[in-house]
Amino acid sequence: MNKNVVNITDYKEVAPGDMDSFNDGTNIKKNSGNSNNRNNDGGNHNMDKFATKEELKHTQELLSEKIDHRSDVIEEKIVSVKSQIESSNKILYWILGIFGTILTSLLIKLLTK
Repeated sequence: MNKNVVNITDYKEVAPGDMDSFNDGTNIKKNSGNSNNRNNDGGNHNMDKFATKEELKHTQELLSEKIDHRSDVIEEKIVSVKSQIESSNKILYWILGIFGTILTSLLIKLLTK
């Protein structure tokens, strides 16, 4: 059997109304003297792996702000690229218009000779 697994043999039934309140009257087996019981204080030495609801909410708010900022930056870049494409298209239309006019005039001169 694994050393980290503790069999619960002496437990106290908790009423459904008391499920969220852990005071002295509803604690399940404080300390039996068993050295393998690693959860005798409601947690263990690895509690730094866990976060409170407030910490999670704060982290969620920070991440939401970062996501909003990034999406704003991406939107600005998209608008910038879009305006560059539009200006490039205008230049291309002018160039094609000029070459088209020159080509048309040359064709007319060649065909009318």
